[in-house]
Order: sequence, then C-alpha cells, then structure tokens
Amino acid sequence: MLRRIVAALLVVAGSAWATQAADYPDKPVTLVIPFPQGGSTGYTAKVLADELQKIWRQPVNLEVKSGNFGIDAIQTVVGKNNGHTLMVGSIITNSMTPVMHPEKMGFSYDKEIIPVSRLAEFPSVVMVRTDAPADNLKDYLAYLKRTSGKLVYGTDFVGTYVDVDAIQIGKVAGLQVAYHAVNGAAAILNALLEGKINFALLNVATASANVGKYKALAVTAPRRLANFSDVPTMDELGFSGIASVNWQGLFAARSISPNIIQALHAAVAKAMVTPEAKEAFAKVNAGVAVSISPATFADEVKAEMVRWEKAKPEVMALPQE
Repeated sequence: MLRRIVAALLVVAGSAWATQAADYPDKPVTLVIPFPQGGSTGYTAKVLADELQKIWRQPVNLEVKSGNFGIDAIQTVVGKNNGHTLMVGSIITNSMTPVMHPEKMGFSYDKEIIPVSRLAEFPSVVMVRTDAPADNLKDYLAYLKRTSGKLVYGTDFVGTYVDVDAIQIGKVAGLQVAYHAVNGAAAILNALLEGKINFALLNVATASANVGKYKALAVTAPRRLANFSDVPTMDELGFSGIASVNWQGLFAARSISPNIIQALHAAVAKAMVTPEAKEAFAKVNAGVAVSISPATFADEVKAEMVRWEKAKPEVMALPQE
C-alpha cells in the first residue's frame, strides 16, 4: 500500500514538473553575473541572453552583482526555484570561490547551487605596458629577474585561476609573486598603465578590445590566435602546462525541478550554436563549449575543486602589493 502511495506521489510530482517545463519560462528571466561588464563572463552572458530571448520569446536581462568573491551573485540565485533567476558564473566564482572562501558564503554551495552547462572557454593573453623592454614572455620575465625580482599581477581578488597560473610562472622564472586587487578587467588594465602592476593575464575578449593599448607577450591557447597571430603560445615559450582554462557556465538553484534543468540545458545547447553566437565568440578567439549534460558539467566542476584544494595553501599565502 505504502509503495503504491509513494509511486502515485511520484507520478503526480513528475506530471507537475513536466507541466512546469512546458510552460517555462512564462515571464522574463534574469541572468546574474558576478563581475562588471567588459570581461569574459559578461561577454558570454550577453551573447547567451540575446539568443535565449529568440528561443523563449521572453526578455532575458543581465544583472551585475560584483564583489565579495562572487558570493553576492551566487546568493542572488539561492532559493529561486522557478528558474527565472539564473547565474552565468565562471571557473573563479563557481569552481574556486566555494573552495577558497567557504567561510564567507554563509550557506552550503553544493546544497544550494546546481551546474546546468558549460558555455564557453576563453584563452588568456599576457599583457604588459607598451614600453616594456621585451617582445615575448620569456624575455620579459628575464628582465623582471634582473631588475625588481618580482612579478606583480592584477586580479579581482585572491583565490582565482590567475593566482595559480602566476605562481607557476613565478616558480619557473625564479620570481617573487604578489597580487594587486582591483575590481574588473578595466581596472586591472588601468593598474598596468599606472605601473601598479607589471603583469596582467586577461581573457582574450578584453585583450582583443585593447589591441594597441598594451603589449601582448603570450597566449594560453594551444595554438596562436587569429587576433594575436604574431604572439607566441605559452608552449612555444617553454611554459607548457601553465594555463588554467577560463570557462563560463550557467548555474541555477538546486531546488529547481529536474525537468526545468533539462529544459534549460536544451535551450542553452540550442542558443550557443546559432550562427550569431558562433560568430560572436569567434570574433574574440573564444570557443563555444556546451556540456553534454548537467551531470557531466557537475562532474567537471567537482574534479577542478580537488585541484583547487591542493593549491589553496599557496594561493592564500600570496602577499598583496
């Protein structure tokens, strides 16, 4: 008898979820982003929003909730179980922050947030001032070793993949590494121009928008990029294996029904491969990278978190400049 009751309840729940998915979305959707516009996450969110609006025939709006290690943006999504408030996050906010700053969250990340799909991947470009006395990363690091002996880079906050990559580069070059925290890619570039940092590792969309204003010394892609065809790769310069994949992904409240999560994934898979989306990412040398399923994406994020746990002591010990 009990089994029949449970089975009946599951049928009712399944029917309700299916109905929700069929009607979804029935009002405007908000995509929360954790960084100011102008970076790879904002770029990805804008492209996704434009394409989802066509598919859903509902407005898709962007809302910036920057600062606090991305936690404010994540918190905005917690408990939004109707699927109309989502987050376009990144390797930093949704893979690293839960590991690097769990004490600041005030909620259980795994219990509250579910990955829906990876969206895109952006190579990074090492950028320095135009008056830097070197034309590639290897020579520039040798120059730093002869002079200051320090590599000072810009970041939004400590606890990002840029920290991990900078530490590895510093070890290879024999340099002391320190970070300078500012808010957003534009602020990092300003800090470079003002001489507060001597090294910036920025996503290719930002770098592409600033060609000529700064000097590019290396790219983290496996092959040279169309927008930076004369700039060598990290592998070419002898820095093989030093490059975290800067990805962006879609996240939702874990309390959302499984049917809506699947509907979301299907919509994303359709949106990210339209000719307009492909062109937008190709223009900045970024790549579309939709996950096979939400479960696949979740497994990838968990595997990364293991890596960040190992790197955490060294990252959190970095001095601030």
